[in-house]
Amino acid sequence: MVRTLKRPETASIDPYKAQPLPLGKPVSVYYRQSSEGQIGNISTTLQTVDMVEHLMAQGWQREQINMIDMDAGISGQKKISERPGMSLLYRQIENGEIGLVAAQDVDRFFRDMTQIEPNIFIDACRRNNVLVLTPTFVYDFAHPTQGRYHMQMFRDQAQRAADYIDYHVRGRLVKARHWRKERGMWAGRKITPGFMVDMREKLPDGNRNPDWRKYSRFDLYADVVLAYFELFRENEGNLKQTWRQIEQHGPYFPDLTAEDMPDGFKVTDHLKRRSKHTGGLAPSYSGLQGLLINVAYIGHWIHQGVIVEWHNHEAIIPNDLFMYAFNRISPADFYGNPNADYVPYRPWTRHNRADRQAPPPTYSNLLYSDDLPDDPHHRLATVWNTAAEKYQYQLYEYERSNVWNIKCFIVDAIIDRMLLERLKATTIDEATWQAALATMEDGDHAEVRRLEAAIRQAEASKDNLISSLATLSHPEMVERAEARYRSLELELESLQAEWSRLKSGERKQVNLADAKPVLETVIDRWEDVPRQERRELFEAFASYATISKVTRHTKTITVHWRDGSTTTESTTHRSIGYFWDEEDLDRLKAMFDADADQLDILRAFPDYPWRALTQRMRYHYGKGWWKSYHGKKKYPRDTRWEDTEEAAAEAAATTTETEVDTEAEGVLVGVVQQPSLSYVSTDRYR
Repeated sequence: MVRTLKRPETASIDPYKAQPLPLGKPVSVYYRQSSEGQIGNISTTLQTVDMVEHLMAQGWQREQINMIDMDAGISGQKKISERPGMSLLYRQIENGEIGLVAAQDVDRFFRDMTQIEPNIFIDACRRNNVLVLTPTFVYDFAHPTQGRYHMQMFRDQAQRAADYIDYHVRGRLVKARHWRKERGMWAGRKITPGFMVDMREKLPDGNRNPDWRKYSRFDLYADVVLAYFELFRENEGNLKQTWRQIEQHGPYFPDLTAEDMPDGFKVTDHLKRRSKHTGGLAPSYSGLQGLLINVAYIGHWIHQGVIVEWHNHEAIIPNDLFMYAFNRISPADFYGNPNADYVPYRPWTRHNRADRQAPPPTYSNLLYSDDLPDDPHHRLATVWNTAAEKYQYQLYEYERSNVWNIKCFIVDAIIDRMLLERLKATTIDEATWQAALATMEDGDHAEVRRLEAAIRQAEASKDNLISSLATLSHPEMVERAEARYRSLELELESLQAEWSRLKSGERKQVNLADAKPVLETVIDRWEDVPRQERRELFEAFASYATISKVTRHTKTITVHWRDGSTTTESTTHRSIGYFWDEEDLDRLKAMFDADADQLDILRAFPDYPWRALTQRMRYHYGKGWWKSYHGKKKYPRDTRWEDTEEAAAEAAATTTETEVDTEAEGVLVGVVQQPSLSYVSTDRYR
């Protein structure tokens, strides 16, 4: 066999020289801080602004530099998969999207004692020929002669960073902090509101201060905390009611100035949350709950969840007042055992219905839904939404509780409109009027039969539950069966009451045979018709209405008339929460990605200020999205579409056009309008 020779390979890489920087490829800058408190310090500037300027000085264009800053406040000891920013960087390396990754130091990448994650990172960079740049060195793991040396250097730097955490931070700093806290001294964390820390090592007379680094009363905040405890007792232990009262009316923590802080003392500075109603400094709901059971207020000192020093400092809350709050919130005592004096507060306080600002719903107990496959024609409940202060129709299911709900005023307005259109059509057409009279009584008979069937089914379900209770032994199953039995009793009571009303004819408060002239007047004065009479008209012409869910925001309302016909209409209501339809989210992202004008985005989403839209982009698409938005931005962050000059101009133009059309219409009506007849001599609608 003849040996085939080939040309000698020409080395593409000089084994004795460092390779040039890949200026033709994009570069990613990785930024990380270990805690939220470090964000914004000098290290942040070094890792972001200075690093970008350094890369631009090396020859990269600004648009080639990607900033990965999603790991702010995340420890370098976490794995690659546990850090969103590092995960993104790893994908860019594996996909060949970048030629170099830069960071202020190796410890920004890893502080891993096991060295597993650094080796995974090194291998990915070596296989994809990606360089790693720091201000002092450029690591080339794929270099033919220097690669192994660079790998070892990178590992040594990562190991040194991990050793610093293990030996210096944990072994010395944290240990020293624990030593102080075990002896009742403040060690540099948040100061409990109401206290200040005595930082004077020596007293004015030169003697050692026995209260050095211990809590002392801070009057400006202590008085507010005392008021919270007293308010909690006034509300009979109702935490939610107490918090709402504080949120709306205070008292609030005062904003501190330099003059408010005594010399030689340190005061808490971590209070940032403000009331949504007044803007005053106020605790959150969970913050108030923790404040009311914090034993520091009666002088005890806690370290790692254990009281290590009893009567360590001055108490600022009377013991009986504190124990009142503690025994109504904490199920465990001071030693972690079950609290023998635990008396949970009542979470719900009944209130007078007359105090509700929203009018009662019109069509309660007349609305149903077929959205539950195992329970078709399920009657919708009518409940009061305390947060929104509105009535809502709610579809609930045993086990799942709330399935969906919709505000009553939305549904009532739609049904009112459909009923009015039906009344107009019925009174105009004599044949339709006679058909309505004929079907009214038949519809009631059908409703009676349906109720009787539902009553029989509910009674059978009760009998079955009674039989099953004898075979159940597990406490949870017995409790659930009893709850279901009580639910059936309430349902049966409601069905029987409805059946009785139908049989007795109480719902027939109007005689349709003599009501036609009145109905014509009602149509003309529809806005003056009381809610109860609209309901009676609906019951005369319709059997019931059904509501079906299409999407989270869209429901379909169908009225089933007594003549067998139906009328359907859909409604779409907006949510101000974080739950948007995918279609709206995609539209919002597409507009931001296309650098659409701020005005166009506000016009497309008029219910939201610019701040809410940007927060939604951050919530769904990461913290760094705004770096790539370069659209025209004219208005500040709290601006809605209705607040813009452009919206005002459009509204003014629309008003002018409407006035012109109205004047023209008035001229036309004045020519053709004839005197109207009064069909009815009733005072109700005059």
